[in-house]
Amino acid sequence: MIYTEMYGRLGNQFFRYAAARALQIKYYPEDELVFSFNQINEAGKLDQSFYNVLDDFNVCKYSTYPKKGKVIFNESSIKQKFYCIPYYLGMRKILPEQMNEQVEYEQRWHERLERNGIYWFRRGGWKLQRSSCQTQFVSGCFENPIYFDDIKDILLSEFAPKYPLLEKNKKMMQDIQKTNSVCLSVRRGDFESNADVKKLQSVCDRQYFEAAIEAIKKNIENPVFFMFSDDIEWVKNNIRTECVTYYEDGTDPVWEKLRLMSACKHFIVSNSTFSWWTQYLSANENKVVVSPSRWFNNDYVSPLIGKDWIKISV
Repeated sequence: MIYTEMYGRLGNQFFRYAAARALQIKYYPEDELVFSFNQINEAGKLDQSFYNVLDDFNVCKYSTYPKKGKVIFNESSIKQKFYCIPYYLGMRKILPEQMNEQVEYEQRWHERLERNGIYWFRRGGWKLQRSSCQTQFVSGCFENPIYFDDIKDILLSEFAPKYPLLEKNKKMMQDIQKTNSVCLSVRRGDFESNADVKKLQSVCDRQYFEAAIEAIKKNIENPVFFMFSDDIEWVKNNIRTECVTYYEDGTDPVWEKLRLMSACKHFIVSNSTFSWWTQYLSANENKVVVSPSRWFNNDYVSPLIGKDWIKISV
């Protein structure tokens, strides 16, 4: 068994699925994937944007964990608990914004954890190793392509929506495909409404998007902008491109939005996991990606920011 704790919305769920799937393919091809959606189900009681998004995509066969509580504490062996409990207690002492400290802590532990089938990392940044255990546990952020780049072609197929393109979006898709389309993604929501989240993650302001648009104009001939956001009215009122520009209507399900965004040829991303996946799933090998120079309001250097991207100082 490969037990995986699912968390968050589409972007977060994709990272966890990708890490678990890569482990299955490389090391445990006979083992079943079992996903726990307990946290997502609880969050979904207050916010319907939290739900199991995997059911909307062509992902591999998996089972849903039926019990309450954290899988790793419920299902781990005594030996595995000997490692995971003190590791967990130590990690809890590190604040969420202390990301470099998280990396240092995980580096001290990861070999012992991996040897015992425990893949439980917030930051990480190394190739995962095979364990000798019959049961594996996957939990954490896994926001680093090093965990799954080896299976990118498989993920491109499995992260395709199950459903056909909506009729109302066929014209937009045609325009995306026939132009030098640029997906501009604006994440607002809790990045602006939640004080704690805003303090750490509100990085991309209007000035960032203005500078990113100018960078695209310098690097792409005749760009056509396609605007996507969880607050599209704010985008319409605050961001100007002086180019041909299309706006999503704000009614599409997340799987349709992902399809449209990833079909674009170039990208201006926000510091969100959903925005990151739109460019990763692009089929354009010559894409230009513009991003903020940092992913968080701290000194952590995120591996999500590509080395060949155009980085706008924020």
